[in-house]
Amino acid sequence: MFRPSLTLRLTLAFILLVAATSALVSVSLYRSLYTELVWRDNQTLVNRGAQLRQLLLDGAEPRSLPLYFNRMMNTRLDIVRIARPGQGIIVEVNQAGITLPVMDEVPAGMTPSAALLHHWRTASGADAAGLTLRGADGQGDVMITVARLSEDREQVLARYRQHSLVISLTAILLAAIVSPLLIRRSLRAIRALSRQTARTDSQQLATPLALDTLPAELLPLGRSLNVMRQRLAEDFSRLTQFADDLAHELRTPVNILLGQTQVMLQQPRSSEEYQALLASNIEELEHLTRLIENILFLSRADHRNVALDRQPVALASFIASVVDFLEPLAEEREQQFVVEAEGEVLADRLLLQRLLTNLMTNALRHSPAGAQIRISAAARDDEVTITVANPGEPIAEPEKIFTRFWRGDDARHTPGTGLGLALSQAIATLHRGTLSVSHHDGGNHFTLRMPRF
Repeated sequence: MFRPSLTLRLTLAFILLVAATSALVSVSLYRSLYTELVWRDNQTLVNRGAQLRQLLLDGAEPRSLPLYFNRMMNTRLDIVRIARPGQGIIVEVNQAGITLPVMDEVPAGMTPSAALLHHWRTASGADAAGLTLRGADGQGDVMITVARLSEDREQVLARYRQHSLVISLTAILLAAIVSPLLIRRSLRAIRALSRQTARTDSQQLATPLALDTLPAELLPLGRSLNVMRQRLAEDFSRLTQFADDLAHELRTPVNILLGQTQVMLQQPRSSEEYQALLASNIEELEHLTRLIENILFLSRADHRNVALDRQPVALASFIASVVDFLEPLAEEREQQFVVEAEGEVLADRLLLQRLLTNLMTNALRHSPAGAQIRISAAARDDEVTITVANPGEPIAEPEKIFTRFWRGDDARHTPGTGLGLALSQAIATLHRGTLSVSHHDGGNHFTLRMPRF
């Protein structure tokens, strides 16, 4: 499949533009020239007829008039006839031998004008124009006929057409030769930008492309590429950090399993010791299983590959059931849940339960003993708002709190994998909602906003 280059396309467009412009200019000037020449010839005929009539009226001899106009007329193209009604032709200058048609005469008292001219085509195909005026001399009435062939006008127009064609073809040829050179020169910035982009690797993503040499038309493209590079750099950094954190999270249980098994196999053990080892291994394997399931869920959620089983959920009873499930853990820490909930929402019950469990478990874990964990839910218009608030100091780096495996400065000294809030945010996004955190009134507030339907 033939794919014309940008240079070829722009060259063809430039050639077509030059050709169209040349044609438009040539036609416009040709029409103006034609109109001017026709007007000049018509005025010449009208003035000549009026002068002849006035000279005869002033007493000039009819036979002397052609001699008077010899230096003013082209006798090969101009025709003059003076005749006396009923007596025939007195004077005639008609070297071309053109047969004059019958023309309406202009009365003696009427001023001649170009509108009164009679136009016809001769037997040879030439255009001609003429005028017949009634006048008078000392002997009586006379008929004055003046006419002119357009051969010289046609010659001028023909030469103009030839010159216009030559000039237009020259302009088109120059456009075809010069435009590719100019276009290639102008496209150097694109080639330089392409080379810079082609040389980009993971080490250079954070370095923006130089935009100083780009023309104004390519600046939006350059800025877009820099925005894309910045996002790729951020994604690559997150991916690298995620891989590091994942390796760390997997290494710990694997090392525990490996170490315990190796120690156990160094010497014979009793069945009770083997059973204890198996129980410990099962606990670590369950931890690995939960970690892998969470990672798989996050990956599917990122690609919107999670089917939601939406159903009406009464918030008051739903939150009460989650509170009942976590009540033993709160009692151990001498903490208390305070619930204020109303309304209903259309959501995936299991996923919403998982989200609230994560938020409430996180609130219990980071609240002092004897603290109250407040859960409020309300439905207003088309939106549902659920807030889990617990007393505590402001969260360090709150912009990172929903990052996978991020657990703050004490990340390696607290239980969990650092995926709970990331999972909660993914569930909120699947429900077309948002999850945010703020600190006010001496506590941290995690707020879920999502559509009711």
